[in-house]
Amino acid sequence: MLADPSTYTTGVPHEEFARRRREAPVAWVEEPVLTYRDPSGEPQSRRGTGFWAVTRHADVVATSRAPAVFSSAAKGAFLPDPRTPEDLARARQLLVNMDAPEHARVRRYVTEAFTSKAMQALTVSIQRHAAAVVGRVRSAGAFDAVADVAAELPLLVLADLLGVPRADRGLLLQWSNNLVGFDDPAYGGGDVTVYRATFREAFAYARDLAERRRHDPGDDLVSRLVTTTVDGHYLADAEFCQLWLLLVIAGNETTRHLISGGLLALAQWPDQLAALAANPALTPAAVEELLRWVTPIMQFRRTAVVDADLAGQPICAGDKVVLYYISANRDEAAFDGPGRLRLDRRPNPHLAFGTGPHFCLGWQLAHAEARTLLDALRPCLPSLRVTGPPVRLESNFMNGLRSLPMTVGG
Repeated sequence: MLADPSTYTTGVPHEEFARRRREAPVAWVEEPVLTYRDPSGEPQSRRGTGFWAVTRHADVVATSRAPAVFSSAAKGAFLPDPRTPEDLARARQLLVNMDAPEHARVRRYVTEAFTSKAMQALTVSIQRHAAAVVGRVRSAGAFDAVADVAAELPLLVLADLLGVPRADRGLLLQWSNNLVGFDDPAYGGGDVTVYRATFREAFAYARDLAERRRHDPGDDLVSRLVTTTVDGHYLADAEFCQLWLLLVIAGNETTRHLISGGLLALAQWPDQLAALAANPALTPAAVEELLRWVTPIMQFRRTAVVDADLAGQPICAGDKVVLYYISANRDEAAFDGPGRLRLDRRPNPHLAFGTGPHFCLGWQLAHAEARTLLDALRPCLPSLRVTGPPVRLESNFMNGLRSLPMTVGG
């Protein structure tokens, strides 16, 4: 159930996660048989090896902070096992699939882009784009909260951050949809050919962009990445492509689902919506609570590299361990009344950005975009309404919406 992408098309199974936290906080999950299309176009079936589901807040934190025991690099950080040794080698070029010392080295190249100073430089861009997006929504009245707001704002900001022409932002959206939405019929559709073609197209674009920035650098992140050295070395071409694509995906997918899921939550909790509309000072805490409530990235995988004990459950070296942030963020032991949206919640030790060495690099950017958008929407929040059923992403990884019809007054 937890591993089946189709489970999440009707919503996150919060009751099942709650049962597991009570009865079996670290428990074995058999993976379902999933069908995909290989490059020949023929349907193929594959069953994963199974995994230990970690569902309590304290256990997710402990596992995340023990990378020497629970590795990101051993088999990658994504639930499906790499099909071949070559696939694993390629996967290990991606930051989320690295352990120390490689993880720390590559992370240093991009850290400066997300400092407070760099965020201040992006503030004007975020405010301008948020005002324009909200202006169009207010004029239209009826809108799709995903396509017209939640996807549009991060893509515009991301184009500025990476130095990509705004006209190309549709490519960034298409590539990230095909990869993150691999299982969803509307996107990747389980087609390996689409998956591989997406990598080729995205990497070709990245290499061309990097070459232009090496000869004519600007003030964008790509220019800094290709001209910065760490310990006397530039990023290798493959490392740059993987890092660039990670920034594209993380820079729009997670924020898009935070914003769309957050707007849906506010519409479903009118008392909280009214409180936010009436109190601008509530916005920072509201973003934290919406992060907890939505938890855009539901899980990441680790692999035990030695025999271990996790919450009393013996784990063998080689076992797959999946950290369910979506469950940890509703843990009754960590949060008072976790099933209630409470925008003034303090403290709020949510794990929407993870914890430990892989804590999200872009957390400040996500915060800034969500805060700025809510502030821009505030005058019309009291009239925010859902006008049709949300359509959810078919994914066991990303808690997302494909569409959300809404209306708002001027």
